[in-house]
Amino acid sequence: MNSAINPALFMKNLITAFLFLIATSFFAQAQQLTPFNEKGLIGFKDITGRVVVAPKYDYSSDFSEGLALVELNNTNGYINNKGQEVIKLKYYGGYSFQNGLAVVYNYRLKYGIIDTKGNEIVPLKYDRIGGISDGVRVFELNKKFGLMDKNGKELFITPYDRISGFANGLALITQDKKMGYMDKFGKIVIPAVYDDATFFLGANAFVEKESEIYMIDTKGNIIKTLPYDKLGFIGEKAVNVKLNGKTGRLNASGKEIIPPVYDGIGRFNANGQATFTANKKKGLIDLNGRILIPAAYDELSSFGRARYQAAQDGKEMILDTLGNQVSPNKYEKIGYDSEGLSLMVTNGKYGFLDREGKEAIAPKYQFVGDFYYGMARVKLNNLWGFIDKNERVVIPIQYTFVTGMILYHAKIRVGEKWGMINDKGKVVIEPVYSDLGIFTEGRVKVKIDGKWGFLDEEGKLVVQNLYAEVEDFDEGRAIVTLGDKKIKIDKNGKQVEN
Repeated sequence: MNSAINPALFMKNLITAFLFLIATSFFAQAQQLTPFNEKGLIGFKDITGRVVVAPKYDYSSDFSEGLALVELNNTNGYINNKGQEVIKLKYYGGYSFQNGLAVVYNYRLKYGIIDTKGNEIVPLKYDRIGGISDGVRVFELNKKFGLMDKNGKELFITPYDRISGFANGLALITQDKKMGYMDKFGKIVIPAVYDDATFFLGANAFVEKESEIYMIDTKGNIIKTLPYDKLGFIGEKAVNVKLNGKTGRLNASGKEIIPPVYDGIGRFNANGQATFTANKKKGLIDLNGRILIPAAYDELSSFGRARYQAAQDGKEMILDTLGNQVSPNKYEKIGYDSEGLSLMVTNGKYGFLDREGKEAIAPKYQFVGDFYYGMARVKLNNLWGFIDKNERVVIPIQYTFVTGMILYHAKIRVGEKWGMINDKGKVVIEPVYSDLGIFTEGRVKVKIDGKWGFLDEEGKLVVQNLYAEVEDFDEGRAIVTLGDKKIKIDKNGKQVEN
């Protein structure tokens, strides 16, 4: 056998492999999506600028481990770097993936953990679950705090009243209204003797005791005493401090970066901006103390991206980060952002502004609610219904009253009787009840003739109206009052022991 290498063939194969590597690399880069904003909605472009996902989302996070959190009509899920919704939009909120796992929570504000395929590997039952730090997570369940491993396996419950996240190997704890630090094994490293404390900013933390401020190391040794008397808001790399009632700011080394001359400084946002108060007026300041918007407003708060909501002389308006008006100073009220639109009131009539501060829906309604699931309740000519973001009527404006949408359902009232409608406008519970609740675990409590029972999601009576009082179902059980006794029943009304 001739083992000699053909130089021409070798070079051809080498060039082919090189071109394949370049093409593969370019393709991989082309799949890295970047969010963009158009009229208050989020879409995604690839590295060439090609629109991969048209603007439709109300929010998106950055990509982490190939997935990004997206929100549409108050429901959250995840897309991959091709723009495909690979984890269904069904959560109330969520966080970025770490080590193949992400914390999510539902409409009852119960937290759990999912993997990159959307499998719920930790059930949504916790009151809080933190991110991974030093290989562990902090959790809260039934007012108890503990630690779990990075995969969500509970390690232990602690006796402390509160645990904050880990930083530099130590977690801030609260016990009997005093603060200290523990390690990831639950051992107290710095005793809980402080009136206030920050988590560790690198190698240092700031603590307050008897109106004295100290900077300490990870062993609790005092590095230096600082000439302030109270701690304030803490950021990722800095902390607010007070002296004689005035607020300033220190960096992680204890160096003063904003002198204590303001009546107050708020929390800094991701853009490094915070509201401040001086002489009872509010303005905007950056991390270095540079004033962006002078303190001339009665109220000032964040309004979407690069916009601020301001109040002056009883009227509200929208400003950019330089203090320029982007909406007229004429509104009696401007609400919070809900799915890209915010309610506003002028001359007693309600409408909506978009995230740029422009009028999206003219003010003509007697009342409007926030947008949920792409629709908002409105009152017009003393009747209630729902409109979408283009002001199309999606549920007829014909009811005596409607509540906002919760889990794709809203209560409706006709005269004095209550029923329920879904987000498609279908009446799922006829308005014949004197009172009713909201759906919980596929059941809703209803009251008629002074007694409570339960309906299923199709409006069928599954638990007879026998009870003086009932609670919502929790893990398949509901506590009800029959006569003078409290008992537990299952979803079919059968009495159970636990």
